[in-house]
Amino acid sequence: MTRDILERLPRRLRDSPYTAGVSDPMADLSQELLEGARRLYLEFYAHTANEAGLTEWERLTGRTPAPGATLEERRQAVVAQLCAGGTANVALIESMAKALTGYDVKVTENFSQYTFSLRFYGDQAGFIRVDARLLRDSVELVKPAHLQFIINPITWGDLEAAGLTWAQMEEHFPTWADFELSFYCHPKMT
Repeated sequence: MTRDILERLPRRLRDSPYTAGVSDPMADLSQELLEGARRLYLEFYAHTANEAGLTEWERLTGRTPAPGATLEERRQAVVAQLCAGGTANVALIESMAKALTGYDVKVTENFSQYTFSLRFYGDQAGFIRVDARLLRDSVELVKPAHLQFIINPITWGDLEAAGLTWAQMEEHFPTWADFELSFYCHPKMT
């Protein structure tokens, strides 16, 4: 029982050691039940599920987790599988990419080259890291087999737009691998 509920009791009951002996354990039990209900609620959504709920989501979507995959990687794989339904079109791929990365995206179709590419957009321009492997694997589930999917890499124009000095670039990208795993997030189009 919370303190404000106890205040509603008559004084003789509030001051009784028996009331305290019963209300304190009940307050603890109520808090445990409330926290359990909140944890259970998280299991109903693939992007917040923990081990038990995530195992069920994986069973429902037919996913087998990769050996050593973290909970977050497993969640992302389930979300990707859930997003993979429907007709493969620009809107589906954009919504899938947004669900997986959290960034707005724009798909550009290059019909003559049998490719389509993806650019990221956000509230602020800058360099971002996304799980490109998961994004590519997810798009491969839905895209037509004859099209090649490309995530636009960082360009010289992006580097110039960021306005970084060489020293800042070396600080931001200590290794070439850090550079290759990054993408440029463009400011949202108005």
